[in-house]
Amino acid sequence: MRLSKFTLLLIFSTIILICLCVFQHQSNSHYICSRKVPQLQNKNVSSKLNIGIVIVLNRNSTREDYRIALDTVECYAKIQNYQFLYLNETDFDDRCKQPDYLFRRHCIVAQVLPEFDAIVFLDADIGVVNPNRRIEEFLDDSKDIIFYDRFFNWEVAMGSYIIRNTKYAKDALMNFSDYNYKLPNCFHGKDNGILQLFLAEFLFPQSQMQIENCQKIYNKSKSWDDLFIFQACIRAIMGTSTEFGKVRIMHKGKAWVRDNWLSNSKWNPETDFMFHAWKMNELEKTPKIVRLVENRYKWYNPLAGEINLKKCGPNNSTWNYDSRLFEDSHKILGKLEQIEKRIHFDFVKSISRMTEILNRK
Repeated sequence: MRLSKFTLLLIFSTIILICLCVFQHQSNSHYICSRKVPQLQNKNVSSKLNIGIVIVLNRNSTREDYRIALDTVECYAKIQNYQFLYLNETDFDDRCKQPDYLFRRHCIVAQVLPEFDAIVFLDADIGVVNPNRRIEEFLDDSKDIIFYDRFFNWEVAMGSYIIRNTKYAKDALMNFSDYNYKLPNCFHGKDNGILQLFLAEFLFPQSQMQIENCQKIYNKSKSWDDLFIFQACIRAIMGTSTEFGKVRIMHKGKAWVRDNWLSNSKWNPETDFMFHAWKMNELEKTPKIVRLVENRYKWYNPLAGEINLKKCGPNNSTWNYDSRLFEDSHKILGKLEQIEKRIHFDFVKSISRMTEILNRK
């Protein structure tokens, strides 16, 4: 007898809940505190790669809107001998015609990909805090595309990724950029939101029935909470693996970038490489005492003084820092572990609400 959609979802949710409970109570090895800092050289990647760091600016934005972030990235590229491409979406109007800039920028990355062996794409508000780390730490010859998990939810991020110069990777990126035309008439989360649907359809074509249920949730999304439920539905299909053929999705705390507000802009060179959310209009004066707390929508500059781009180079990788924002690595990892545990429980809550959204009129 064919099971109803409700029964299938109930069984599906129960399996996920059981898996998560086991996941929660097993060895602490999956938590960040037990993770070792990545090695500075990945033996599974070719040496002497031509690596580009690409940022695509909105036609309505200026460099000043992200000045500190962009200066750190450009200086970092000079230090590590990477190529820095600071592009504007208007430069590719003839080749990338997606209506939304957030999708058009990924088409632009695909256009410049043939110039490099690999590209690191960055949101304009991502800055480098530790210029001694290298992109090669995260490359792998067996992976064409590397994404990462956002830390504060279960979303695969589209604000930064690493992509190799292969037909597979370029085709995937162009395919995704055209998902702009598939955005539903709902609270959809733009490129970050629909990326989850793209990944499910791209990586799990055999799971069409489950994907259709998730898409029904997506189509009824009216808020961030609804969007997170849709994303939880997709992640339940994908499971806890990080390896999907030529695609890798790095676990929380394992990637090259994290949101700076998770630790109130505090950092340690043993744990951190790049920070996200460095918008100049959210920069505030650093107080005398900075507490290790979550603090959204504002940030403090880890640098003491301006970066002089003329002095950036392989022989000058020492930056001046504000000592008030240094923190013990174990304390930072402990804070991130607390957040990660909370996110696991929030994920379970979102899974449990799937039928609620499906039954919504």
